[in-house]
Amino acid sequence: MKRMKRNTVWMGLAAAIVLAAGGTAFAQENGTREVTDVLDRTITIPENVEKVVVTFNLEEYLAVTGEAGIDKLVGFSHDYWEGRREDAWKTYLSKFPQIEEIPDVGYNDTISVENIISLDPDVVLMSAPVNYDYIEPELDKLEEAGIEVAFVNYHKQTIDMHRSSTELIGAIMGQEERAKEIADFYEEQVNVVSERIAQLDPEAELPKVYMEFSIAPNTYGNSWADKMWGALIPQCGGINIAAGLSDGNSVDVAPEQVIASNPDLIVFTGCLVDGNDENIVVGYGADREKALERLQAYQNREGWSGLNAVKNNRMAVIYHDLSRHIFDFAGTQMLAKMCQPELFADVDPEENLRTFFEKYMPVDLDGVWMVSLGDGE
Repeated sequence: MKRMKRNTVWMGLAAAIVLAAGGTAFAQENGTREVTDVLDRTITIPENVEKVVVTFNLEEYLAVTGEAGIDKLVGFSHDYWEGRREDAWKTYLSKFPQIEEIPDVGYNDTISVENIISLDPDVVLMSAPVNYDYIEPELDKLEEAGIEVAFVNYHKQTIDMHRSSTELIGAIMGQEERAKEIADFYEEQVNVVSERIAQLDPEAELPKVYMEFSIAPNTYGNSWADKMWGALIPQCGGINIAAGLSDGNSVDVAPEQVIASNPDLIVFTGCLVDGNDENIVVGYGADREKALERLQAYQNREGWSGLNAVKNNRMAVIYHDLSRHIFDFAGTQMLAKMCQPELFADVDPEENLRTFFEKYMPVDLDGVWMVSLGDGE
């Protein structure tokens, strides 16, 4: 059956209206439903979705669907996982060996519309900020093939957009109640930070913060200006020394500028990257003592001995992908605890993350997800 094109106004048949993310979903007598995604695009999908392609947000999809969602996954973007997020890839591969055989649909500029069409999915879940510019010229081809695309957005890192995206997945997959529960949990955890930061004295002196993706002790990785981790720093009670330096997701900060800024807190992000033996590894299966040992090596960068952060042992590492995901509340809590340790002394971000995984994720949370130099004292 050829599905109706998006934005088609269904007339003449009775419709039952149910709450959905980003708008309203209409259950129709012809066995289809209309849902509205976070870009305010109305698409028409089968009443019971059985075949799904996912690009960036596979973890969010599985959080909402539970383990059963893997059986409906007919394609996903391998390149976002294998090699790039090697620890996550190995963890999910151990749980679901079959994912290695699920077809790859490409990532960003390698997304293959032809591959997607050949899989004949009921719907494709894509990330608005990651995928839209690449796929927009091809949307008509997918529509002509009867394949609809629903966009989510976890990169915006706001409660409202996380909720809309999660409830959209719930509406598509018939998991509205579970999706709402996940969104409620997320909001509660983010509010732990926002409510306490709001209590700070407006005249209080905030720590200057430098964040960097960990590559090697003698190699500067990228930082973030006003997006991703850079956007979270002011929300967590710090001042981002890279603020305003770029309109993009990341920015390279010159070593001389880092030294001149004299940050009070230095936070690296890290994960297991295939072929890199010098980065700081945290995440699934990571060892705390090894992560601490690698973090300590970064103190010896040229010109860093006089920095406030180094002199005061205020250096730390956070798992890189604890931003722009449904569980990024933990990254926010970790960063807030580092920026304002006294304000968050009673908050255990890793335990809160573990609770989330036990409730909603299909894999176990092991390893270590944040390490500070103070851990070695």
